[in-house]
Amino acid sequence: MGVYSDGSYGIQPGLIYSFPVTCEKGEWSIVQVMELVILVGMAGLKIDEFSREKMDATAKELLEEKSLAYSCLKSLNVLMSP
Repeated sequence: MGVYSDGSYGIQPGLIYSFPVTCEKGEWSIVQVMELVILVGMAGLKIDEFSREKMDATAKELLEEKSLAYSCLKSLNVLMSP
């Protein structure tokens, strides 16, 4: 689910990113790596190099899109400061 990053999985805090989450009583929380190990039932679950590269590339694209959106809003004087 796309939610605000809290820095989990090495993703910059504040970036809206797709994470594994749990939802309970209207509240969501990002599943942390150790919780994921328990839920999936796999000991030693790790983010491999390929996955890390893809996650980092996605985060970079999202940051670029965020910057572009802010610059467009700023040029229209809609946004005071990012």
